[in-house]
Amino acid sequence: LLICSTVWTQFFMTGLSVGATTVMVPQLKREQSTEIDAELISWLYSTTSFAILPWVFILPYFTSLTGRKFPQIVNSIITTTSFLILYFGSEIKHIIISEIIQGYFHAANINLMVIILTDYSSVKYRGIFLGMKDASFFWGLWMANFIGTFYHWKNVALLGIICSLYTYNVIFWKESPVWLASKGRIEKCKMCFRWIRGTDKDSEKELQELISDEPQIKYDRIRFIDTISSPEFYKPLLLSLVAVAHYHLSAKMVCSLFVLDILKIITKDENSAYTGMLILDGVTVFGTYVGSYLVKILKRRTLYMFTSCCVVACLLIISLYLYLVKWKVLEENNYVLMVFFCMHSAAVSCGPVVLACSVFGEVISPRFQATSYTVTGGTFCIINMIIVKCSHQMFRVFDVSGTFLFYGVMCCICTSYLYMFLPETRNKTPKEIELYFRPKAMGDM
Repeated sequence: LLICSTVWTQFFMTGLSVGATTVMVPQLKREQSTEIDAELISWLYSTTSFAILPWVFILPYFTSLTGRKFPQIVNSIITTTSFLILYFGSEIKHIIISEIIQGYFHAANINLMVIILTDYSSVKYRGIFLGMKDASFFWGLWMANFIGTFYHWKNVALLGIICSLYTYNVIFWKESPVWLASKGRIEKCKMCFRWIRGTDKDSEKELQELISDEPQIKYDRIRFIDTISSPEFYKPLLLSLVAVAHYHLSAKMVCSLFVLDILKIITKDENSAYTGMLILDGVTVFGTYVGSYLVKILKRRTLYMFTSCCVVACLLIISLYLYLVKWKVLEENNYVLMVFFCMHSAAVSCGPVVLACSVFGEVISPRFQATSYTVTGGTFCIINMIIVKCSHQMFRVFDVSGTFLFYGVMCCICTSYLYMFLPETRNKTPKEIELYFRPKAMGDM
């Protein structure tokens, strides 16, 4: 729990940094001494997305080489540094520098944090722990929006500095048993595993699976062509890539980043837009915690598919409603629209938000972590950059109605693929999940 709470704190701080941009831009516009144009606004929103890119390729191999503990120590230092610059900086360039530095800990959330959660948590609690990371992210986002609505945005950075101090408990961690086993350090692996998980029957069974399988991972030299043609590699990777695309195409990230712009376009009132933003953030936070609980009691696949269908329905309903208003078939009612937005936030928070990143955290085999997380992380960043840079243009060209229609159709396509190929992973060990993708074991799960 100590280790997982550190990961959740990192996600909370990531939510703070993303939310800070949302509330920072309107405040900077209102400051008479600050010159800020559309191009600069675009860079304030997207700098971190570009800064992530090199680290998503470096971190998986850095983690494979040095373990899990040292990269997290670096992560804690960088997180504190970025928030210090954001708090004490007095010019726009200081904000840009802070966002560039934030690229490391944003990238760490895509791969390092997921690896830590899957390595350190037991099969029994893995799903809820993975779900809580996303709940923490949106809790941080809501806090940033709340602070920025009533106070100066620099208070968000101050809260980030305070939270970052907690993450230095990493110095008390034991190294990951999975990483130790992959390096052939079996006795140290056993000691660390029992320190983390205890010595009950299920834990000992998982430990035996780990130490019996990992020497093969270490010494089996597989050619690259054999790796990419292995079903245990490419099938989980394809599922992970579709899950990443599904996460973005559910429109949650767009709504989180541009919620003020969307609501201002629709409501034509700034105060209503801020109120709507806080309501939607509250629904999102509540939904992610509900989703984290449902992961514990329901099958992952069932929950994921049901909520994904609800998300698609909500996106299409919002689009249809806005088109009908645009064509003057219906009169616009902001309360009705807010209900639709709340339904969308609740559905996407209970399912895709909680489960999308959990998919690649569970289905990717430890044997292929470095390569798979590099490809998945790179894809995450590229899609995120495209969405962040193009969203303003899409709203201008297609309006909110056309944009949501696009997301609804694309989300439906991703949902269909996941429905056909996503296995059930609840209460399955990494070894059991890997066996599902082997040709001789297809259909056994």
